[in-house]
Amino acid sequence: MIVIRRHRPRDPERMQQEMEVVFRALMPAQPAVSNGQHALWRPSLEVYETDDALVVRVEIAGLDGIDGAQLSVVVDGDRLVVRGERPDPSPADRRSYHEARIPYGAFGADIYIPFPVDADRTEAEYHNGFLRIVLPRTVARTVYSRRPEEAGRGQGAR
Repeated sequence: MIVIRRHRPRDPERMQQEMEVVFRALMPAQPAVSNGQHALWRPSLEVYETDDALVVRVEIAGLDGIDGAQLSVVVDGDRLVVRGERPDPSPADRRSYHEARIPYGAFGADIYIPFPVDADRTEAEYHNGFLRIVLPRTVARTVYSRRPEEAGRGQGAR
């Protein structure tokens, strides 16, 4: 029995994007971009794999659920793209902050998928401020090879 597994080589552009994510996580948050628009903030997340799936948990409290327009989850090739917006609960109130570490507004995260997944069977649930996404692995195909001498035996040749 021969099992063929496809391993994709690491794309240099993908590696650059992953390094930028690491550096952004280590740098203090930038509240605004130069053109006046707010930058996307990246929620805390954990990515792990089980025997049959890749599981992503994203911590994004304050959303109404995954059915509304506040959240988008898309499998795009070998990337899982999570985008959304956490609204500010009272943007018109005048406030004097003593500490402000809860980001509001648009957020996003791109997660690299290290193996082929079945996008049609992907499940997402939002509960207690955590978004849990399960990306099932695709089933490996088994390819049987026939050797020329085995093919000849079936026809009566010796």
